[in-house]
Amino acid sequence: MEQTQFAEILRQKIDETDRIAILSHTSPDGDNLGSLHALYGHLKNAGKDVVYLGNDTVPSNLQFLSSVEARVPVDTVDEDFPLLIALDSSDEDRFGKTAKALFLRATYCVNIDHHFSNTQYADLNFVDADATSTGEVLFRILEAMGAEITPSMATGLYTAFSTDTGSFQYDSVTGDTHRMVAKLYDYGCDHYTMVKNFYQSESPNKLSLVTAVLSKIRYYFDGRVAVSDASLEDFERTGAKSDDTEGIVEKIRNVDGVELAVFLKEKEDEIKLSFRSKSETDCTKIAEAFGGGGHIRASGATTHGSLEAVEKKLLEVLDETFGK
Repeated sequence: MEQTQFAEILRQKIDETDRIAILSHTSPDGDNLGSLHALYGHLKNAGKDVVYLGNDTVPSNLQFLSSVEARVPVDTVDEDFPLLIALDSSDEDRFGKTAKALFLRATYCVNIDHHFSNTQYADLNFVDADATSTGEVLFRILEAMGAEITPSMATGLYTAFSTDTGSFQYDSVTGDTHRMVAKLYDYGCDHYTMVKNFYQSESPNKLSLVTAVLSKIRYYFDGRVAVSDASLEDFERTGAKSDDTEGIVEKIRNVDGVELAVFLKEKEDEIKLSFRSKSETDCTKIAEAFGGGGHIRASGATTHGSLEAVEKKLLEVLDETFGK
């Protein structure tokens, strides 16, 4: 569907609906929360009764986004929403089991995203796989709808742009990206507050965890692949939180000579994998072997088993690409 047509349909749906739910995905990141912050602001400015559904903890470095205070835990909600809008989620499973049930019960659902693996699961879908972020997609839609972009909304959108491009380092960034960011400055985005909170506020506990992870990097395939992990023991010893792993896989990728970085995070009942590449490797192909997906240079997956067993399978998968 063409963007202008989508924007007009969405505008009409919003105009005719008084109570609207917006939905976060599990392990929310800057793109997800920044985009939701902007959408929340737009809907509140339109006089709507907005229910901001949250299904996971918000990382401490993203709590400066004031809308997160309005988040309602999904397990406390039992309602059939007339309109529910999901952002930055490639499929319904990304919501988590409870939130997925609420999504499926809604009368009308909207899906706005930029993951090429998006399954087009809603009644109304707009997915631009060439966009840097869901924040970029939403920004273009809001402008097409003729929405007023407040300074607070612009700050949320800037957060989405910045965090999902690795602070504008990824090859998805173009001249158009910077022209849109320039508009966000014109709309009054608070660049300093975002940078200070997201990039310059790491806790001592997080730094201890980062040190532990970086100290045990394993190099494979002539140093082209680097793998490390954060075990439950690492979290207990350092006092770090689960979301303190944000940014670690990029530090691993930044090692000279490394083409692919893989970070494994152990949780109570699963292992989360993060993949980052520099120039040649398609991370989505590796993530798919674990039931995941994402983008060419940044993907993720969730699997089960011990750290040792998951890494063994990982190396078997990577041998097909790097062992030749």
